[in-house]
Amino acid sequence: MADQQAAPHVISLRAGHRRGRQTILLDDGRSFVYSDEACLRAGVRVGALADEAYLQQLDIAEQRTSAHESAIRLLSYRARSEREMRSRLTQRGIEAEIIDEELQRLRAAGLLDDEAFAKMWVQERGQLAPRGERLLRNELRAKGISADSIDVATGDVDDHAAALSLARTRARKLSNASYDEFRKKVGGALQRKGFDYRMTALVLREVWGETGDERADAKKDHGE
Repeated sequence: MADQQAAPHVISLRAGHRRGRQTILLDDGRSFVYSDEACLRAGVRVGALADEAYLQQLDIAEQRTSAHESAIRLLSYRARSEREMRSRLTQRGIEAEIIDEELQRLRAAGLLDDEAFAKMWVQERGQLAPRGERLLRNELRAKGISADSIDVATGDVDDHAAALSLARTRARKLSNASYDEFRKKVGGALQRKGFDYRMTALVLREVWGETGDERADAKKDHGE
């Protein structure tokens, strides 16, 4: 009883200088600033006993709020894998147990789904930056996606179609290039994007053949 009587009490709760924050004033002169959600989670009220256990509860509530706000902000830029999200929240100094809770909250809300993330990753790469299945699988592994989810996401990847798309895009900028220059630049781009030697050689022959008429027309235009 003596310890409880010596512990401070909350004597004031008012809006902080920053929006969404509350300033908590104790009768021992100390003041703390917490988010509205943390105060709601901890049930802060005027007259409450603010012992160390109470303040610790507030700190935990604040971390949970910070974890959720940070996660939603990260997801507003693009989808994330679970490993990415865990890493980013850890960098913010959030405790592992609270991160686990937040990941579970995001999964339950459908905001964190590694299989869906992997499918979207492959689809977007196919549309915006074609690359080989090998590189796609490496990228997904680096993001912590399971082998089963990677298999599902890359099941329909067509390396030949992707390599042709990339090679044709690069070839359009090399209409006057020699075969050696074409092979070096287009072949190098294909290999950097994860296409193996066999696929690279096949596509180089195809695209070089496709652009033969264009090169011939270009020479005629230049009087060669």
